[in-house]
Amino acid sequence: MSNDSNAPAAQEAAKTEAEAQAIVAEAKAIVEAPPTSPAAESTDAKPEEAKPAAKAKAKEAKPAEKEEKEEDKVLEEKVMTINLRHAFLTYGRKATPKAVRLVKRVTCKAFKTEDVLLDNSLNEFLWARGKTKTARRVTVKVQKLESGKVRVLPAEA
Repeated sequence: MSNDSNAPAAQEAAKTEAEAQAIVAEAKAIVEAPPTSPAAESTDAKPEEAKPAAKAKAKEAKPAEKEEKEEDKVLEEKVMTINLRHAFLTYGRKATPKAVRLVKRVTCKAFKTEDVLLDNSLNEFLWARGKTKTARRVTVKVQKLESGKVRVLPAEA
């Protein structure tokens, strides 16, 4: 008799286990599936057909941006060591922002222009120790471009 009473419970447990496995499989499929935008879902076109074209356009756009940056010829180039003592001695949370302004001001004076572009890697170097503790000095490579802008890069060691 005990076997008969356990049979429906065993069948029910097997069903719930199978349902749980199905739910887990669906969740994995959703997580592993590439994200789609609502606009792509609303159109009748298959998103798989649009993806290769979009990827090809994106690949073409990236080299074009690099070529535009390289188009500007470097007219003049200097390697400068900038002492950041005034920024270092600044109190509170003003040291690194002042260091960035100081680098821009020194390059403005050296190249007699107001259009100064700091490179991301130089900015990261200045901000590496946080807002209150900046570097004491920094060696930079300053390039004057054909367009009249000045680009400030970290000097190679």
